[in-house]
Amino acid sequence: MGKNSSVISSSSWTLGVKFIERGVSLAVYIMLARFLSVEEFGVVAFAMLFLEFITVFTSSGVKDFILTRKEVSSSFIDTCTYSVIFISIAISSIFYLVMDFFFIDKSEMMKDVFQVLLFLPAISSFNIVQTALLQRSYNFKNLSLRNLVSTIIAGLLSIYCAYDGYGAWALVLYQYCKVIIDTIILQILVKYRPNFHFSLRYFKECYKFSLPLLFSEIMNFWSTRMMDLFVSVIHGAPSLAILNIARKFSRLVQQLSLTSLRPVVLSYASKSEDKSQSFAKFIAYVTFTIAPVLIAIGVYAEFYVTPIFGDQWAPAVIIIELLSYTAIAQCLSWYFGLILIAQSKNILLFKLNVIFTLTFFIVGVGSYKLSFENYVAIQVVLINIISFYKVFFVVKKKYIEFKCFMEFILPSVFSCLIFIIFALIFREVITNNHNSSSFITVSLVVLSSVISFLISAAVTMSFFKSFRAEIINIISKVSLKFRKSN
Repeated sequence: MGKNSSVISSSSWTLGVKFIERGVSLAVYIMLARFLSVEEFGVVAFAMLFLEFITVFTSSGVKDFILTRKEVSSSFIDTCTYSVIFISIAISSIFYLVMDFFFIDKSEMMKDVFQVLLFLPAISSFNIVQTALLQRSYNFKNLSLRNLVSTIIAGLLSIYCAYDGYGAWALVLYQYCKVIIDTIILQILVKYRPNFHFSLRYFKECYKFSLPLLFSEIMNFWSTRMMDLFVSVIHGAPSLAILNIARKFSRLVQQLSLTSLRPVVLSYASKSEDKSQSFAKFIAYVTFTIAPVLIAIGVYAEFYVTPIFGDQWAPAVIIIELLSYTAIAQCLSWYFGLILIAQSKNILLFKLNVIFTLTFFIVGVGSYKLSFENYVAIQVVLINIISFYKVFFVVKKKYIEFKCFMEFILPSVFSCLIFIIFALIFREVITNNHNSSSFITVSLVVLSSVISFLISAAVTMSFFKSFRAEIINIISKVSLKFRKSN
């Protein structure tokens, strides 16, 4: 009971601090975007893309290996630590030797930034084992606080440097400052001092466990970063910076809602006697509530992008609008992998992911002559096709019954379509009555989004009685639980 209470308490702390940390990160991101040029922002974004790839090599499976061990000895921890550090240094060295190939047509600033940032994986590799040790003891509270503290300190320092004219180096300083502070705090919390122990047996066990996961992690990384890769290589760092700004708010919403709910969805639906209905309900809920937010981010982009990020980011508006066309499809297919995992179809999931990743790659290569905007438009079409195919696949295979699809998912899609209609109407009203005050305009955007959602929800529940009963039941349960807690 004590352990369960500790886990629940730590989880609550983690969730609360995570929201605060995301808010602080967003504020830092906005300030840096206002002070830096599009080129400077893109230079660091391009370098970080490859550095994150290096991190995949160094950390894949090692943390899970530590977490799944029943007991860990000093020799075991030392072996994992030295292994991760050695691998990170080796991979960084390889990238240093071949970097001219990646930067053959890039600016000198980009090469300099990448060379300086190459030391970052070696420093951050210290954190992998330390973080795993804290997670083993359910010390999520301190882990969350550490992330918040490092974000605040690194953010303030980088904002000052950006304001003082350091350019892209302000972002470099942010990355180093955050990692170094993380490392220091973790060292204080864990109180771990590596000894000169290295066990070949533990090393073999670690990478026997980790290597099978590596290919999967690499594929997952590039499947989520495919657009970043093609934009950076074909269209350059400024276009990559614009893409990052364009996806900032939508990714934040996805991380705080759809991604955070993944373990809850998998745990609840897997234990449910009717998996089809459970997954259908979860998909319906996220589509009904989250998709309108993602749609609104695109519909009203012209009113908030330049007031928030600065005039230099005006080209991001059209990209945000294009990406918002994937909102419904992405919400519908977000838990596709979990549905197959719950049915013990892991191998099938892997094969399908390979096919989807190769499809994105082939289309990306075939689109190299297109302009940046047209490339994004093609990707939007492809994302919708693959996402709707995923929905069709799970219904056809009866992992989600057609009855459940019609009863829960269809009404949520209908609600989103109604939301789009009213959001576009309100956009025209705001455009025709444009106010010089950015604050008033952004406030009108928020108000219009809320009104559009309420109207779409009311219309949907008037047409679909079962869906209305389900929503009313959820609201009643939440309000009852809230009254009991008070």
